[in-house]
Amino acid sequence: MADNIKVICRFRPQNGREIKEGGVPVVSFDDEYTEVKIDSREYAGQFAYDRVFDWNHTQKQVFEYSAHQTVADVMKGYNGTIFTYGQTGAGKTFTMMGDMQNDDLKGMTPRIVESVFNTILQAPSTLEFTVKVSFMEIYMEKIRDLLNQKNRGVYVKGLLEVFVASVAEVYQVMQQGMMSRVVASTGMNSESSRSHSIFRLQISQRNLADGSAKTGKLYLVDLAGSEQVKKSGATGQTLEEAKKINKSLSSLGVVINALTDPKAQHIPYRDSKLTRILQESLGGNSRTTLIINCSPSSLNESETLSTLRFGMRAKSIKNKAKINVELSPTELKVFLRKANADIVILRNFAHLLEGELNVWRSGGSVAQNEWATAEKTGVHSDLFKKVDDTMSDTASMPSPTKSESGSTLSNAYSSNPTFNTLATNFLLSPLSNDERDEFLQRENDLTDQIAEKETELKSSKILVASLQEELSFLKSREADVAKENQELLTSLNEVKLQVEKVTFEQRESGILMDSMTEKNDDLSRQVEDLKTQKLKKQNDEEQSWEAKKQEKIAQMMAEFGPDKLTEKEREMRASLSKIVKGASASHFVPLTFSALTTAPTEEEFESESETRLKSQSSQQEILVENLTKQYKASEDEIRSLRLSKDELESRYATLDAEYEQLLRRVQANADSSLRKSEEELSTALNDLKAKLETQYHVNTAELERQVHQLNETVVKKDAEINALNKTISQISTTEEEVAKFQKQMTDWDTMKTKLMIDLENRCQKVVELEISLDEVREQYNVLMRNSNQKQHQQKMAFLERNLEYLTDVQKQLVEQNSNLKKELVVAERKLAARNDRIENLEHLVTDTQSKLEMQSSKFESELAAMRERLQEARITATAPANTSWTYSAKIAKPLRGGGGVPIASASSDGLRTSSSDQLLGNLSKLSA
Repeated sequence: MADNIKVICRFRPQNGREIKEGGVPVVSFDDEYTEVKIDSREYAGQFAYDRVFDWNHTQKQVFEYSAHQTVADVMKGYNGTIFTYGQTGAGKTFTMMGDMQNDDLKGMTPRIVESVFNTILQAPSTLEFTVKVSFMEIYMEKIRDLLNQKNRGVYVKGLLEVFVASVAEVYQVMQQGMMSRVVASTGMNSESSRSHSIFRLQISQRNLADGSAKTGKLYLVDLAGSEQVKKSGATGQTLEEAKKINKSLSSLGVVINALTDPKAQHIPYRDSKLTRILQESLGGNSRTTLIINCSPSSLNESETLSTLRFGMRAKSIKNKAKINVELSPTELKVFLRKANADIVILRNFAHLLEGELNVWRSGGSVAQNEWATAEKTGVHSDLFKKVDDTMSDTASMPSPTKSESGSTLSNAYSSNPTFNTLATNFLLSPLSNDERDEFLQRENDLTDQIAEKETELKSSKILVASLQEELSFLKSREADVAKENQELLTSLNEVKLQVEKVTFEQRESGILMDSMTEKNDDLSRQVEDLKTQKLKKQNDEEQSWEAKKQEKIAQMMAEFGPDKLTEKEREMRASLSKIVKGASASHFVPLTFSALTTAPTEEEFESESETRLKSQSSQQEILVENLTKQYKASEDEIRSLRLSKDELESRYATLDAEYEQLLRRVQANADSSLRKSEEELSTALNDLKAKLETQYHVNTAELERQVHQLNETVVKKDAEINALNKTISQISTTEEEVAKFQKQMTDWDTMKTKLMIDLENRCQKVVELEISLDEVREQYNVLMRNSNQKQHQQKMAFLERNLEYLTDVQKQLVEQNSNLKKELVVAERKLAARNDRIENLEHLVTDTQSKLEMQSSKFESELAAMRERLQEARITATAPANTSWTYSAKIAKPLRGGGGVPIASASSDGLRTSSSDQLLGNLSKLSA
């Protein structure tokens, strides 16, 4: 039956760093603690899991829900896996290990170990258990054995498996492995695990009554946390470790995506050693529980969201767990008898079918009531189904290896009930007098040997104590020397790095100088070619430049209305000419009349003077009206000139802002390109920047000077307007003032002409600036295209390096394959020799059974004395060394079910439990 992976989500409280930086919780939970809601900018929704634990839940509550049922399934013979996933510093190691010395804070693994041994001691006494543990880590995509000091690299085949008989021994193994793990301090976690640890607990149980056997394997995996380099601040070796960790976790995510994708045809388990080891746990024969650890803080919002999505994907994976069981000889015999009976029935049915087939082949016929059918021979339809199932299972079942056949033979032999019966009868049979005398003599010899060994043991203890003192002194001295060597090595490495850096920089400088020399030559040739091309295209460029300039000037002059100014100018000039002609005519006519006629009388002279004054007055009034109109027209022109000046100033400000913005863009692009390009691009950008800044300053100074002149002109014009006002008030007095006003009008006309010339010059400046902007834009586009080519070259170099790396990896794999083939041949030879040895031992056991039966009575009398000596040895023996378990690691320690007796806790009594206690218990059961 396929079961989904159980996914559990656990949140830790905010740590001090998150609180200090202003982080706040962004997660909330429902009342049943099966859903979690995250208030995220990327996704504000809910995630449903089998169970959610917040920071208020205890370690015991997490164990009871997550691992208690898994331990029960492993004791039944299933495979189980519990692994944690999450970002660095999320509490994965705390969940799996915790504080083993604290009953409240101990993690999942210590509680599982205690639960296993509790279950063993509560099992019936007919069950015999064997517990093996192993501890390894995946560091930098290399597998390391944490229990074997002489590490053999990536070969999992050489993994050290330690037989254990108590909780204290398991704790000792775990502590030894935890001390060997690789940890480092990062910005996210002061004790960050830099590897994936896998603690395997294998429990084999055999029923001594019927010989059946079951094996359950429990994998406890503590994954290293995913981390962002910008947050963790990893550098050097820590950065390389972070890359490998993120790569293996990415491979795990790819495998889970492939398992959840119904269209996936291949599951890439072999992309990483982590996924290869967890292959059975992900979609295979295992009961798997996934614990995702998250941070509730808003500072780690994106990592928490990624972890929650990972858990949702893993929740849909289905595993097919099966019991790892070995049938007993009795059960195999029953199956054999049934198979033989079925074979006899099928053989009779086959004979009938062959006879009927021969009749049909000879041309005869068989009546329908005489046809051979399954009912006549007693063959049931279920039997055919069994045959078909057996054939399909045989075709799909892989052939057992030699090691499996050898282990099955040894297990069958060790679980043989006949052998157990013979051993029991032997222990109860009496001994003869000769054998008794021989046994007593042998006992005396052994007693003398024990006394000698005790004397040697005391002297050895004294020697060991002195050697330990000397060893501690040498270790302290070695530590000092190692520290000094480390400091010297560090300084030496720094000097080497500096020398290599200087050498590398010098080499790069030489290469760069050569390349620059070549580029300089190329550029010189290109400059000569460009000069020749420039001479040819200069006329065309000048013509296009002038045409563009004239078009811009025409557009700008059209905005200022030159036609209106010309019309007003004509009106003013016409009025002035009329005034001048009128004034000259008034003086000229009387003189001509007096010359041609006789002198008038006094009355005629007075009347004529009065008439002339009236005409002059009327002419002066007309002149004043014309001047007033001209004054108003000049004010309108001045107003239009001021508007033109304001418009020019606004356009100047706009061009100035665009120019500064373009400078910033060019500077920004130059800064980003400087990191990716060579000094050629830097030199070009600097030259372009210098030219643009020079042109900008020149144009700015010129425009400021022109604006200043325009302001002065406006001021002068205002002064002239005031003068014109005074002239209008005084124009009725004398004709000289009229001439002066005419002169001022002429000056104003000249000034207006100068203003128009200045305006045209400014328009030309604006056109030149716009053309310069277009050229800078084209240069900017060229620079961007050049930078893209640099990026393509860098990508090609990166792909070439990857290809070289893959070639090296292929060579390594070929070498490893050849080594494995050689080792396989050696292992086959060893297996053949071991099988011969097993056969010899079987014959030897058969011969020694009779002798053991005769010596059982003598053994009972010696048993009491041995108990007393073992008890004294257990009391007086010193505490074992930290590495004592390594010497007995490969010695099996079978445990008999305790019949409901509770296990001792991991206290001081539990820590003093040793193999002698187990031996005493077995001896007492044997004597009973």
